[in-house]
Amino acid sequence: MRHMRKMGLSLAAVSLLSGCGGGGGGGGVVSTAAAALSFMAETLSGGTFSANALSTGFLDSFAAFEDQARTLRESTLYQEQEIEWYVESDGTPGNNPATEPLYNSYSLAAARVEYAHAAGITGAGQIIAIVDGDFLPTHEALAGRVLSYTPPSNRTIITQEEVAHGTAVSSVAAGSSGSMIGVAYDSQLLLSSYSNAQDLTNGTNLARSQGAIVQNNSWGFPTIAANRTNFDTYFGTGQTFNGYLTALRNFTRDGVVVFAADNFTNATQSSIMESLPLFAPELEAGWLAVISGVPTFDNERILSAQRVSAPCLQAARWCLAADGTWRAASADSDTSYGENPVVGTSFAAPVVSGAIALLAQAFPNLTPHDLRARLIATADNRFAGFTASGTLEVIPGSGFFHDYSTEWGHGFLDVRAALLPIGTLVARMADGTVQRADQPLIAGGGASGDAVARSLSAVPVLVTDMLGGDFTMPGEALAATVAAAPVSERLWSAMFGRTPHSGLLREYGGGEMTLRQGPVELSLLGPDAMGGQTGLDGSDPAMAAAIGQVLDAAGGELFIGLNIARDDGTLLPGIGGTASMLAAVDVAFTREVGRGGFVELGGTFGMSPGGTGAALSDRSDVLFNAFRVEAGQTGVLRNGDRLSLGLSMPVAVTSGGARIALPVSRSAAGIQHRDVGIDYAPQDREIDLSITYGTPFGPGGELFVGAIHAFNHGHVAGQQDTAAILGFRMAF
Repeated sequence: MRHMRKMGLSLAAVSLLSGCGGGGGGGGVVSTAAAALSFMAETLSGGTFSANALSTGFLDSFAAFEDQARTLRESTLYQEQEIEWYVESDGTPGNNPATEPLYNSYSLAAARVEYAHAAGITGAGQIIAIVDGDFLPTHEALAGRVLSYTPPSNRTIITQEEVAHGTAVSSVAAGSSGSMIGVAYDSQLLLSSYSNAQDLTNGTNLARSQGAIVQNNSWGFPTIAANRTNFDTYFGTGQTFNGYLTALRNFTRDGVVVFAADNFTNATQSSIMESLPLFAPELEAGWLAVISGVPTFDNERILSAQRVSAPCLQAARWCLAADGTWRAASADSDTSYGENPVVGTSFAAPVVSGAIALLAQAFPNLTPHDLRARLIATADNRFAGFTASGTLEVIPGSGFFHDYSTEWGHGFLDVRAALLPIGTLVARMADGTVQRADQPLIAGGGASGDAVARSLSAVPVLVTDMLGGDFTMPGEALAATVAAAPVSERLWSAMFGRTPHSGLLREYGGGEMTLRQGPVELSLLGPDAMGGQTGLDGSDPAMAAAIGQVLDAAGGELFIGLNIARDDGTLLPGIGGTASMLAAVDVAFTREVGRGGFVELGGTFGMSPGGTGAALSDRSDVLFNAFRVEAGQTGVLRNGDRLSLGLSMPVAVTSGGARIALPVSRSAAGIQHRDVGIDYAPQDREIDLSITYGTPFGPGGELFVGAIHAFNHGHVAGQQDTAAILGFRMAF
């Protein structure tokens, strides 16, 4: 068990106070931590997952990375941050387990940071600015990634504890060594001091000029309450911190400022720094306040929490919570780490700052303000004890709102949720239309099988969530393949139905009306026969008509028919409500063979003319056909019975397709589209084998039995369907 020793920090300069409740001196490290770091280095730098794993396939969960995330949580390097500690009733750390509550902290896991690391999101290429008392920039946890270090201009007011404090804060945000891992451990650091107003101004201006994505401030003015009088006194024109306020205004135009709240658990008034946007509202879009809490959580959500700092109070609208308990780098030497954990908002704030850097790597198209909005929008506030006191539209005009409370702000930081899509995903098409990713763009059509999905399978489609985050989904997710009707329907129709000769109408389930007058047959399919007000592809419902005639020929009967139809996605791929027109010729020949035998051959040959439609270009003429053969015998077992064997190939496209421009990437010039060819012809055709037998049964009755089996059902390779029917028909 690790215990927290009492520690209080007081800094003389301009009444600054670090937002921490503890610190630590030197201490031993666990030797096996190096093995865990080695695993992470191999896993996260491309050995197992590449740095762009976020955009290569998963959309609504981290299920693919669950094993890797669990391995990280259980590694020695991570478990260094799984800490038991005690706190006194006044909220200050203590070391008397007999009288003080026990807390169990695991800050990395509580914020779901391991999921980002498992997916290769480590803050690479991002800059975090840290403003603190002073630092040990040569510490091994920071070495090689300190882009700039500006020591305090007035060292006489800086203590060794403050050096330790700044070093610890920096290691939480971005530390990396054989003894600890920080949140965004591949990011670079700008280190500057708060020793006076000019240092604050210079450090903030430097952060802006160097392109820092976020500036972390684990300090504050605990004795200066957030009110207009104090704001005017310290930040008004000509006042001490007016130049610093100007620097903050400039930085927050493009970056995010993170401020640690106070650690006084019974506070009823916020301090000025975390609440600064109350008086300078132009800062709010780039401002976050952070409090500290110890959550109880499972793999899905925060269950409950104990606050160990001040509540969010007046800063609630831009406030987040995180667990600020860490074993961090210390300033005793370049390889030292605190024997005891550091605790407080000072070490919750850099968790949030590191999370901003993680998101900046994952979403290079988003602004820092957008990243801040993602953290707010996904903060976990579902835990027991959270009571909403307000709601915030996280980005004006986005339509996405999130509740906050005066105690917990928006809730606990959740990096995993911030990396996943927020709200509805859309694909922005080349013609300017917006396609929802949860609705099919293209209805595949029964005569195409899975051809459309296969054509799109290798295309990564760029989709964007409600807060502007880019994700990649497989192109086939935009295609809906029409489910093939079960073969039992075909068998039932053949045995009991009065099916038309028309191959097209049979594919639509038969005509709404079939009339036969002598050798002439007329079949019609009305717009409501299929049910519903729209077709499968969003167009008007299907309509069809067929007319044909039976002729005597070659000792048998020859049927020739003409068909015309308005398809609704039942047969041909459809997009955007644009119906396809079809025309086809039916030919069937029936002849008796021997005594009581018969054979029937038939085929359907059709086409749909090319053209353009919504989002489609260069749609070629589409050709399709169908074939069937049936042979049978009457009087097989008894007079009047009939046995038949059949082989059929339902309507399938044989050639034709279209092209569509799909969003595939984003550059500085905007969304890039790729012209993708879609082949309508299925790779494998369906083949149906059937057998039916009917016999008279009683006066005026007939008994039927039949079976059918389909290979490549629905024109999808390997799919099969089988049905058998036993039925009885009585004539009155």
